[in-house]
Amino acid sequence: MPLRVTPLGAAQQVGRSCVLLEIGGRRVLLDCGVAAHSSSGYYPDFAQLEDVQSLDAVIISHFHLDHVGALPYLTEVLGYQGPILMTHPTRAIGPIIIKDSLSRPSKKTGKRAGKPVEEDDVLELVTPEMVDPPFDRARCFQLQERVEIGDLVMTGFYAGHVLGAVMVHLECRGQSALYTGDFTMVPDHHLSAASIPLALHPDVLITETTCCTTIRSPKLREEYDICSKVQACLERGGKVLVPVLVMGRSTEICAILEEHWARAQLAYPIYVISAMAQKARVFFQLFASWGSKKVRTSERPFEFPHVLFGSLAEVLALPSPVVALAGSGMLDSGPALELFQAWAPDRKNLIVIPGYCLPGTVGNLVQAREKKIELASGVVDVRCEVDHLAHSDHTDSRGIVELISQVAPRQVVLVHGGMQLMDVFTAIVRKRLRIPCHMPSLGESVEIPSPVFVEAWASSLLMTRTEPVPPPPVRGVPCIHAAAPVAANFTAELRKRGRGALELHAATPAPKAKVHRICIRQRGRLPCPVLQAVLREAKQDIPDDLCSIFEVAGAKILVDQIQANDAIVTVSWTAGLEDREPVRQLLDALGPPEP
Repeated sequence: MPLRVTPLGAAQQVGRSCVLLEIGGRRVLLDCGVAAHSSSGYYPDFAQLEDVQSLDAVIISHFHLDHVGALPYLTEVLGYQGPILMTHPTRAIGPIIIKDSLSRPSKKTGKRAGKPVEEDDVLELVTPEMVDPPFDRARCFQLQERVEIGDLVMTGFYAGHVLGAVMVHLECRGQSALYTGDFTMVPDHHLSAASIPLALHPDVLITETTCCTTIRSPKLREEYDICSKVQACLERGGKVLVPVLVMGRSTEICAILEEHWARAQLAYPIYVISAMAQKARVFFQLFASWGSKKVRTSERPFEFPHVLFGSLAEVLALPSPVVALAGSGMLDSGPALELFQAWAPDRKNLIVIPGYCLPGTVGNLVQAREKKIELASGVVDVRCEVDHLAHSDHTDSRGIVELISQVAPRQVVLVHGGMQLMDVFTAIVRKRLRIPCHMPSLGESVEIPSPVFVEAWASSLLMTRTEPVPPPPVRGVPCIHAAAPVAANFTAELRKRGRGALELHAATPAPKAKVHRICIRQRGRLPCPVLQAVLREAKQDIPDDLCSIFEVAGAKILVDQIQANDAIVTVSWTAGLEDREPVRQLLDALGPPEP
């Protein structure tokens, strides 16, 4: 059964992240978000599911609206009643963000900012009372905890990005997948970098590509430059607007400004405008263990002496210089939009865009240095200074390439990024990393051929040395050095898995070949003229970096092709098979292996 990846959202676009993963006969929904700034559809394309009860699990990577916002619709409107998995920070903060989004005006901006587009009628079906139930019954997991749902095994790995964000690794019946959600490969002031085991070798890596063509400058230098510009603006009597997602990026911006304020001994007020802001700080302090080492060891984490909480009216009334952090991060609604209209026409002021803004939003237009921006309330003349803090909470091109190289997947599927950017990055993965890479459209499925699977055990010496060394004799496990192949095309990758474990995955499946559990024992070099001849004949069909498996009377033979002109053969079998007549006759006929 092939492994299948079908994006129901975030396909060649950013927003409404939702991926249907069919793995080992199981159906798993990875994230369940909304597109809060899109006119092409608010919810994921749930019609592709046909029956939501066919899902075996829903797994949420983190609490941002574009990854969790559609969960109440899936459970309370469509009726999904199966398992829901998420981390503790996601379960605590997710409902707050969704309820806040429901309290906003029901019009969303369209292609041009400020021009409303009617939302789906189904949005009206979700009420604040529907938000808590799916979170109340969600099962929470810890980092690196193996969660089992039948024969489906899930493990969450630290993703950075926001508190509680995880990458999701899934295994089922010999198939495996890694879903990144959103992640960062560089630590910041309050979060560590993503942490994932080396050489996971998933059959497929499903990765975000928000900033897949961006290569960022050194982080500390850029932060210093931005803080210097903010300080200069305040010293000339100006005001600074930083549009942010209050339950995410605002914490990092506060940490950056607080550090600069202390170093430069500044006294200008920094305001965070949001009813959620103080709630956010309480939860961030509660889950400080998810933060960076600096946060984890701090006596008073997430407390910033120069940062105040205030209302929009209070900040608008201030005559003196001030820094205001306000939502929304895309600058298309909320207090940030009100402040933008008030402050943008003044040349003394400064707007800092601290991350990625979707095309068509006010933030994107400001970032593009548009001088006149049309809103529903009129045209705003943008005369103020504009700058951009490029180090967002999404990794850049180098970070994605680093992750792909680190986990070494068989194939890659791109989601959560712009179509043109994905086109460029797909070519990078295919040419530089030589890994098959896909960028499916909405509802388009990518099938990954199923490997034949067997788990094999080997000594640590076998995994750490390139030249085989004869081990102490193993009673009852003889060696042979010649055999006839079951199928010349039956090839397999040898993969490391944990301590002392290896996996064999067939690259070219042989339908008739039966693969059983085997025990691979280390042996010395064994010349194998019969197998060498077979390999020479089938050389074009067998890649140099793979291994071949052959079978004789139930014994599995591994042929190592690292050596160009030799074959290293190791054989073992379940206890008792050595008594079978064909095996004994073969051993008698071949004699002992050559030294």
